[in-house]
Amino acid sequence: MANEVKKTGGDLARTETGETRDMGPTFRPATDIFEKDDVVTLAIDMPGVAPESVDVSVENRSLTVRGRIEAPAPEGYRRIYAEYAAGTFERAFSLPETIDAGGIEASHKHGVLTLTLKKSEAAKPKQIKVKAA
Repeated sequence: MANEVKKTGGDLARTETGETRDMGPTFRPATDIFEKDDVVTLAIDMPGVAPESVDVSVENRSLTVRGRIEAPAPEGYRRIYAEYAAGTFERAFSLPETIDAGGIEASHKHGVLTLTLKKSEAAKPKQIKVKAA
């Protein structure tokens, strides 16, 4: 099941075009996928992204996660060198039909976005009781 939740897009971690230059680079966050009986869990690294800056959406069985990170200089300071830049985390996944898109839950703690994807009722294993004839 977990291998059915497929990542989409290339392996490029940072991109910058004329349109995105003012917004900073786009980062491809590392993601772990775990499966349990009736649920698939995604753990997506988004360090420095505030929970209110995260956007999770599903459209046409495509799950997209975006988060904006700001890197302001501390108050009263002037930035003279930076390796940590403002930008956007973005990742997309193709969802199999067995996932209930309406039942996705999201939480954010310590820079990790956790998505819980519930399997649809039709995808859950069912026990068939055998009756004596």
